[in-house]
Formats: sequence, structure tokens, C-alpha cells
Amino acid sequence: MIENPVLTAIVMVLIIVFLVLACAFVYLTTPNKFRFFDLPVVYCHRGYYNNEDIPENSLAAFRKSAENELAVELDVRPTKDGEIVVFHDASVKRMCGTDKFVRDMTFEELSSLRLLGTDEKIPLFTEAMEACAGVPIYCEIKTDSIAIEPDFLEKVYQLMQTYDGQVVAVSFNPYVLEWFKKNHPEVIRGQLSAGKNHLGVKGFSAFALSNLLTNYAAKPDFISYRFDDKSFGFSLCRFYGVRLAGWTVRSMDDVEKAAYAGFSTFVGEKFDMTEV
Repeated sequence: MIENPVLTAIVMVLIIVFLVLACAFVYLTTPNKFRFFDLPVVYCHRGYYNNEDIPENSLAAFRKSAENELAVELDVRPTKDGEIVVFHDASVKRMCGTDKFVRDMTFEELSSLRLLGTDEKIPLFTEAMEACAGVPIYCEIKTDSIAIEPDFLEKVYQLMQTYDGQVVAVSFNPYVLEWFKKNHPEVIRGQLSAGKNHLGVKGFSAFALSNLLTNYAAKPDFISYRFDDKSFGFSLCRFYGVRLAGWTVRSMDDVEKAAYAGFSTFVGEKFDMTEV
């Protein structure tokens, strides 16, 4: 058999390139080293709400979660005057009917608004924690860009320390988790992500975030992924054995699908989560 040196060289180069890319993927996607911590089986997404008489991210929703001894997922944002409020969207339009942004309003201005026409107001993080009454909290830290605001993050951390229960820090922004890793490494960190079509960004950013290529910086303790999405990087994280939290489940069928896919914690809404 006569060897073709050119073909052999091409094959060798391709093998080397493949190995380099594989090593790079492993390096970039490797989460934090294993440490012992507990997560509840289920978190009530934005509290135990129905968006009728109990709006999302309201004190009523958090109280109902606590009454049912269920953990809470909530979202925190800064106001114009530096307060930390619990609210999901950047704008208050969907929930309050006013076309303004949370960060452009003072807490006093926000307090004049009502959630979905109910008597419920946008709560402070401190008020939300009081309503949660010690049940575990999955605190999603919202940022309006990839840039971080250290003063905001430090204030969130300080408030977290006042809670008589577990609070984990979670964000789509890996640099939020990196900040916690560097400044308060004892806090359990969760990287939020999803398939590239569900991240609100495009191009390489979507590819990198969906494949969890920022784990090298964030070093999350667990991955919180859209339960019916997939990516190569996420599959690697499953292989590593990292703890997985699936969002957002809306039925027991969803829970079963997520459990089959390797998730052990479920962020759920709009069904009876006492069944999980």
C-alpha cells in the first residue's frame, strides 16, 4: 500500500485541530469544583402566582409559597435611587401599564404603581425575604447589559446575608457570577442559560452563552438551563455531573421530561407544585 504524505498530513492536522478544540471546550465549560450543598426539588417561579389575584413577584405570591413550604425564585433589580426591588422585566409596562424602566424610577415612584391592577406593589428585596419566611430563595440577579455594577452586587450580597435561610445567586450574566466568585466565594452560584434561540442575543454571544463557554470565568456550582433545550456545552456539563436545575416547568409531564433529561431541581409555575 502506497501512502499519500499529503493526505496523511491533512488527517494529522485535522486530528490535532479536533483535539485542541475538544480541550478548549472542556476548559471553557468546566464548572466549579464539587462542593456539598443542597437545593430544593422545586422553586416557585416568581413566587406561587397566578397573575390574576396573585401577581408574579408579589408579596402575596411569596407568602403563598411560604405557606406551602415551597422555595421561591425571584428577580432583583436596582432603582434610580439605589434601592433593590423584586421585579422581572426591565420595563414596568407589562405588569404596571407604564412605559418606563425600573432603573429610571425611584422606589417612591415605583411604589405608586400596582401589579396587574391588584393591590400588590413592587416589593423591596427586604420585604420579599420577610414574606418568604425562611424558605430557600433562588435569587436571579438582573442586569441590563453584560457590564456589571459592583455597588449593586455588593448591596444584593449584604441583603442576602440578612436572610434566615438559604439564598443562591443566579444570573444569565456570567460576569455577575464571576464577581461573586472573586468577592464572596462562599455564595452558591448558578449559571442561567438556554438554547441559543432563547437568550435574546445573537451571533457568537448566543453560541458562547448557550454552550456555557463562560464557565471558566463564572465557575458556577450548578447550571440552570431551559429544560427542553440542548447544546454541546450543556451536554458536557451533564457529563461532568454538575447539579442541574430546569426552567420553566408548567406541568407534571414537564417535570418528568426534565427529570429524564438529568435535572434534579425544577423551577415551576402555573400548576400545583405541591405535587412535585
